[in-house]
Amino acid sequence: MRLATAARALVAGLTGTALVLLGPTGSASAATTTVDNATAGRFTASTNWGTSSWAGQKYGADYRFATPYTGGSDAAWFSASVPAAGAHLVEVWYPADAGYNSATPFIVATTAGNQTVVVDQRSNGGRWVSLGTFTLAAGDRPVVGVSRWTTATGYVVADAVRITSTTAGNPGFSLPLPKSALPRGEYDDPHHDYPAIDLPVGTGTRAYAVRAGTVTIINDSSCGQGVNLTGTDGAVYTYCHFSAWSVANGATVAPGQQLGLTGNTGNSTGPHLHFGIRTGSTRRCPQNFLLAIYDGVTPPAATSLPTTGCYYATLGTAHVPPLG
Repeated sequence: MRLATAARALVAGLTGTALVLLGPTGSASAATTTVDNATAGRFTASTNWGTSSWAGQKYGADYRFATPYTGGSDAAWFSASVPAAGAHLVEVWYPADAGYNSATPFIVATTAGNQTVVVDQRSNGGRWVSLGTFTLAAGDRPVVGVSRWTTATGYVVADAVRITSTTAGNPGFSLPLPKSALPRGEYDDPHHDYPAIDLPVGTGTRAYAVRAGTVTIINDSSCGQGVNLTGTDGAVYTYCHFSAWSVANGATVAPGQQLGLTGNTGNSTGPHLHFGIRTGSTRRCPQNFLLAIYDGVTPPAATSLPTTGCYYATLGTAHVPPLG
């Protein structure tokens, strides 16, 4: 639970967007609406938008595409019937290709007006990609648009959208730290001696629940001040080395809710957040889980995460602390 080097323990405060990306827990539920570009009466676009079935990562039989244009939006719109006003997770599906646009503007019609989220359509294709959680009004109308107004090169693509009411109780996912705290590469680093990860941030950085669940407080010489978050999926998500707790023992928390402030308590050589995942008595490598959340896509199930390949020392010779 210490950092591999003192230098990594001192890294903190890197710049970036502060958006906490949320994603779905799994398959669509009754509170979810999915609209494909071929859904009758649900998609509108000008004649500037072509139709293609070329890309293998498409949703459904085909998708729509258009060239960039800086003279106006000329957006293609997906309409949906929103049964009740409130917070909704908005996700998009598209086939990725090196020839597609690296800065495609997606527009979400919220109660506060249209909000634009720029997506790199050269990566993360063939899966649901989160635009974020937005407050939507009730009613049947265009909700998500794909704009041609971009200076980046390559086709902009409109394939499918998925809208899920988070007000109705569908939990999502959150990074364990503010997205501005660390670059993506830190979420891919190996741990030193068993499946886990050390995230180098300074004392006082907010630590968040990665998913909904129930908190058990930890306070020992190894983890220091920390928590075990038993997720709604049954997996246990462990946080260590807090400087302070923000929740009480037994509290039920939502994804993105603050659990505590990072620090240097317990067996630690410098300020950081130790994060681990286990299913039953099996420790899992959390790197792929965290990278998916960072990228705004659905993370793999905890039970599918690997148990090796994410640490330096062998389990046979390393000191492994007891399961929290």
